[in-house]
Amino acid sequence: MSRLEEQLSKANRQLKQANTGIIIFKRGNKLSLRGMLPDKNGNGFRQQTIALGIYASSAGIEQAKLKAQKLGAAIALKEFNWNDYSNSNRVTGSIESWIDKFEQDYFNKRERNSKTETTWKDYLKIFKKLSQHQKLTAEELKLAVLQTEPDTRTRQKACTYLKALAKFAAIDFDPSDYAGNYSAESLELRDIPSDPRIAEMRSSISNSSWRFAFGLMAAYGLRNYELFHCDLDSIKKSPGHLKIFESKRNKKRERNIWCLYPEWWEQWELGNDNNYLPNVSGKTNSDLGDRVNKAFKRYGICKPYNLRHAWAIRSIGFIPVELAAPMMDPGLFHSR
Repeated sequence: MSRLEEQLSKANRQLKQANTGIIIFKRGNKLSLRGMLPDKNGNGFRQQTIALGIYASSAGIEQAKLKAQKLGAAIALKEFNWNDYSNSNRVTGSIESWIDKFEQDYFNKRERNSKTETTWKDYLKIFKKLSQHQKLTAEELKLAVLQTEPDTRTRQKACTYLKALAKFAAIDFDPSDYAGNYSAESLELRDIPSDPRIAEMRSSISNSSWRFAFGLMAAYGLRNYELFHCDLDSIKKSPGHLKIFESKRNKKRERNIWCLYPEWWEQWELGNDNNYLPNVSGKTNSDLGDRVNKAFKRYGICKPYNLRHAWAIRSIGFIPVELAAPMMDPGLFHSR
């Protein structure tokens, strides 16, 4: 018995234990319900089938079980109406409408804040590759995946996000064969600037605020948006630990990062009172990060994230990995 058959069998056992009088069965590659239902002509009850239009997948079985429970309750309460199950009334929905439903469900399950808004924008970048007014199908999802370049972070995200949308809509879609082999470790070393090259790039930036921002990112391995969550007072007296604050669920969280190299703090005067970060606007971390990306491109220097990779490489031999990892990972903030 396959895993899918085992799940279907388990769902039907649960429906039987609940005395719903309804079973789920697989017909072709889709699921249907069967039970003693009112005759459409008013002649009592007889064994009848309702096609759900749901694909026979793990997510589809869970959705079918909910529909079976609802159907059983409607019959028990004498509230069953065939009009609720007619093909003409079944909502299939355009891709655009499914994305709207997915967004509503997404924020029903988590607090809407700058972090979740940023993640949702990341989902939307992938979802916009879909033909918005077409019906949501496995083929449309596959076409969106194939629009991305193989073995890239974008392809990996496309597979993850579109699979989540497919699961939500109970569509049988597994893009794992197209996910590729991307990993952070697969970045070519030539993309990571050497320390002398980092110093040269910093000197080439004419704007003092962006030169200061670059120095912070290089010396402390910051993500682009983290520039705007820094406590600059924390490094004014010594290279010490730069403090970064972020708010989550109305609590302020903090992490401390060690300067590498400490001499850069002195040479670049990172603790100088006259240093100011660029005056940029942005409601979310994604917006702030985008401003940094555009500035780096404008000055013809490396990608911001490459400075972070350079810091990680530089930390080897200076800081034990068990200390370096929390410095880089915002998931390991300490509450205060």
